Amino acid sequence: FTITSTEISREEILSAQKKLMEFLIDFDIHTNVSPILGKVAYSIVSEVLGEKDPYRTLKKEYNQLALSYYEEIEKLIKDSEDSLFQALLISAIGNTIDFASQHEIDLISDIKSFTGEELVINDYSSFKKSLSNAKSLLIIGDNAGEIVFDKLLIITLKKSYPNLNIIYSVRESPIINDATMEDAKFIGLTDLVQVIESSATPGVDIDSSPEIFKKIFFQKGTIVLSKGQGNFESLYDTELPGKEIYYLMKVKCNLMERIFGAKIGDLIFKKKII
Repeated sequence: FTITSTEISREEILSAQKKLMEFLIDFDIHTNVSPILGKVAYSIVSEVLGEKDPYRTLKKEYNQLALSYYEEIEKLIKDSEDSLFQALLISAIGNTIDFASQHEIDLISDIKSFTGEELVINDYSSFKKSLSNAKSLLIIGDNAGEIVFDKLLIITLKKSYPNLNIIYSVRESPIINDATMEDAKFIGLTDLVQVIESSATPGVDIDSSPEIFKKIFFQKGTIVLSKGQGNFESLYDTELPGKEIYYLMKVKCNLMERIFGAKIGDLIFKKKII
């Protein structure tokens, strides 16, 4: 997938490349994570295109696509022996919707052909124990489209843990295909739970996130469910003593293969080890 415009000149493309290279000269890979770089690259592309949210139409299409299968997937979850586990798996499979991934999207085929063997790291039992002791669950969302499956997960969680306060976070402004408040409202998530905004980076950056996000994230008794690779990259090496974080994602690149000892396409549900 590429974004192109016949109105973009070669000079504008070269100017964008120059701006990015100038930024990279001073970019310290030892103290910065890739989502920060992604934010800068995206802002340069947006400037050249003259469009703040160049993925807006595609995000809406993927939200609509996911919603078109809502009832079918809802029944699949309801009829499962373990509805919560099934909802988590489908939420992870929904992470397939990623325009930045180098692999073709085949969401429905993934759901129908899934056997469970693809979940190569499974900390589900630990997750249930954490939920039983938690006051709140903060879900850090990832992509548009995928957010629909997160809604089904939240509905299932509310049935299993009726006293659990669930909060869902989206990006505070458009960044690639990540879900924003507009997407949350479009699929009716804001009618179900409290939705807050995190940083405007393709992967949560705690320091630049709004105060409400920081307050809930660090609140005692709050556990975190982090969706997707971008959020994993920005949180995994961050020192967060005592904070329970679970990563739910699909392996999409060679780096993740090496980190998890997995292969591209595998699903991961892993608790952060402090």
